[in-house]
Amino acid sequence: MESGGSCLGICYTGNQLFYSVNNPGQNSSLARIGSIDFNFDVEDAIITGNSDGFPALKSSLEEIKEEFNCNAVKVLYPATEECWTIVPRAVYEDASEREAHIQLLMRGSERSEIQAIWQTISNSDSRLLLLRDNSSMQGINNLLKNFSIKDCVSEFELGIDWQIHTSDTGAFLMIHCQKNYISVTSFILGKMRGCTYIEYDELTDLTYLWNLYAGHLPWMKGMHENTFVFGHFSKHVTDILKGFWHDHGTIHIPHSLNIIKVDAPEKTYGFRLESAFPAILMSINKEMVDNTLHENYNR
Repeated sequence: MESGGSCLGICYTGNQLFYSVNNPGQNSSLARIGSIDFNFDVEDAIITGNSDGFPALKSSLEEIKEEFNCNAVKVLYPATEECWTIVPRAVYEDASEREAHIQLLMRGSERSEIQAIWQTISNSDSRLLLLRDNSSMQGINNLLKNFSIKDCVSEFELGIDWQIHTSDTGAFLMIHCQKNYISVTSFILGKMRGCTYIEYDELTDLTYLWNLYAGHLPWMKGMHENTFVFGHFSKHVTDILKGFWHDHGTIHIPHSLNIIKVDAPEKTYGFRLESAFPAILMSINKEMVDNTLHENYNR
């Protein structure tokens, strides 16, 4: 990533947008962590780009960009707008097999509109395939078009950002808690082991759904030293699921600068820092960017 200028990280939930701006050249140092309240659903406005509130959203980002000289921006892309799947070597090394899987998983989308991105995982005989439909990114592209550098970050990449930030090469879980879904990612020995997201209608459904998913994904039952639970609904999700996490080590909700291991001018905030945690991770150490996600883009 080119030098000069600040990096802006953005995440959101409901009618709130959370942002973080780094201090260029100063590791783990932030110029601002903030929140903006709107009277519309921010995710819908970002994804569709045609909400009545979209101009207000775009104007707010332009003001932040100008105030902090932000030349780069990273926005968290909702897991529910993507398709994640782990495939064996026989699939990702064979072009016809790759295309067959992509067409099956993204039925109804034109191949020319599908982003297919490969990510290495701890099991060298498999890879993670990330699929996006370009039609769902028109709003984001319009929102961010005035930034020199822009990146849509998948939720499983937050664990990679945490590793870059802390040099954590242990075994840990990252759990992002949104209103209608949670995303879960496991890391071991510096590599991602697996990831998934679980959609739900009621929070109480998560006890059943966690058991159901864990029955098919052994890594969800694996041993972890730490579990990081973040997002606006992290406390509610933790209260419901902590009984399932007895093998997942210490539970951390990143509600303070000390836990997040960053420094910022304000020491107290009028919103939950765990809600802004993804934005903070995306904004820090912008020069230290992991490019492995995009090495095999659309292959």
